[in-house]
Amino acid sequence: MPHLIVHTSGNLQGLDESWLLLQANRALMASGLFMDSDIKSRVVRCDSFRVGVDSHEDETHAFVAARLAVLSGREFSLREHLGLLLQKTLERCLAGFDHLQVQITVEVVEIESELYFKSVIGKQPQA
Repeated sequence: MPHLIVHTSGNLQGLDESWLLLQANRALMASGLFMDSDIKSRVVRCDSFRVGVDSHEDETHAFVAARLAVLSGREFSLREHLGLLLQKTLERCLAGFDHLQVQITVEVVEIESELYFKSVIGKQPQA
């Protein structure tokens, strides 16, 4: 834990998704709240999307919507800090997309610890 899912509009041509995830993972690691191997992140590119109702919106508008899921029990201030940390990280990663109006959102949600199940199978790292 945590799980980071980043949805992006398909018109963010040239977005280096791997680099964006690396920057987000680094920011989460820098918070000091997580172990490296516990951070799981992915990008879901949405080729079918719409912003608003104007038929030309997809030519000028884009979005990045991040959802960070953490186990329950963390203080509100820590969840708020993580949300703002990710927002600033995503803003830096998208600085080159000035030709679009990019809406960046971050949602921090809690998963009930009692209902989160995890297994690790396969090769384990050597000590």
